[in-house]
Amino acid sequence: MTMFAAPTATPWPAHRMAASLFLVLGTDMFIVSPLLPQISATFEVSSGEASVVGWSFSLVYALLSPAVALITNRFTRRSAMWFGAAVFSVGALGVALMPTLGLVVAARVVAAVGASVMGPPVWSFATETAAPHEVGKAVAGVASTFAAGQIVGVPLGSLIASFASWRWAFLGLGVIAAGLAVLIGRRLGAEARVPEKARLRVALGDSLGLWRQSNFSFLVMANFFAQATRYATYTFAGALLFTQFELDTAQLGLVGTAVGVGSLIGASTGGRLVDWIHARNGSQPLLNLIYAGLMTCFIVLATAADNLWLSLIGWVVTFAAGAAFVSNGQEMLTHSAGTNRAYALSWNNAALYGGMAVGTFILGLVPLGEAPFVAVAGALGLLTVIASVLLWRRVGTGAAT
Repeated sequence: MTMFAAPTATPWPAHRMAASLFLVLGTDMFIVSPLLPQISATFEVSSGEASVVGWSFSLVYALLSPAVALITNRFTRRSAMWFGAAVFSVGALGVALMPTLGLVVAARVVAAVGASVMGPPVWSFATETAAPHEVGKAVAGVASTFAAGQIVGVPLGSLIASFASWRWAFLGLGVIAAGLAVLIGRRLGAEARVPEKARLRVALGDSLGLWRQSNFSFLVMANFFAQATRYATYTFAGALLFTQFELDTAQLGLVGTAVGVGSLIGASTGGRLVDWIHARNGSQPLLNLIYAGLMTCFIVLATAADNLWLSLIGWVVTFAAGAAFVSNGQEMLTHSAGTNRAYALSWNNAALYGGMAVGTFILGLVPLGEAPFVAVAGALGLLTVIASVLLWRRVGTGAAT
């Protein structure tokens, strides 16, 4: 296991550079929703069938993330970030250029491979280089940058798509990711951390050994259902709002902006609340339980409301609570995993993207916007609450250590 001295000051410029990758990932994650009606029309398939463009990415990311961490942990965080960004760029450009749905999905798989390489090192870099009293703020900074992708990237991509084609949005993502790969590779700077040198068999034991910790298992399970609750359901938000309220592509992009603002508020305030809770020896699992309850109530409002403004309120609050939930969970994982944080974060990322893939697949099987759809979304939220209760009862007060 790798040991290095805790930093005394947080290098915020380097953090912003690394987190810029999450601006791209945040846009990519949310851009499928407002573009789903266009994608389904292009290939003459239903919204449920077209949703494969979203959940295929998430599924591959989830399956690869733990295995990829065993390899990338043996390199610097910078190397993993720039290489992953380069591969992601190739996949995004492929989505923009491929002529059939099958080839578009194949390109999404390539993009997911790149994302699985570059995503976890960003979280690890943020926690490893942050001063101990600012870890919560550092994690919130990454989550906030992800949310900024919704606020800036999604409406811009949707606006471009409304005048040209949905393919141009992915073309832009590919070009930006390529630029960031070059920038990070050349300018991120040196790291105090020494890459892992242990044999892969030992590293695999460290990674799998995390599952012997019940706190870890409950937290990862809660994150799985939380992601299914908000992100999987949001994949269909564009089609849902188009069907119920006849919003066009540009308007759906503005909905993405509103949801992104909710995520930004939740991530930034949630991260600072984590540091506040630490200073007072409060209960982080209890925070998660509160956030889970809010997500469950408001995802039902978002999907069931027959009034546009009530639906929008539901989406915004769902994502504010969800962003705070994930920021809190990421900090608990890094705090409890110690030098195995990269492996913990890779498993957690697998759970986050796996939750989205599974939730999207299930929701794609039920009629869009009808009672079964609302029931499934609410049930996923309820499972998040149950997992959070199990974690809270197991840990009690204090962080999940």
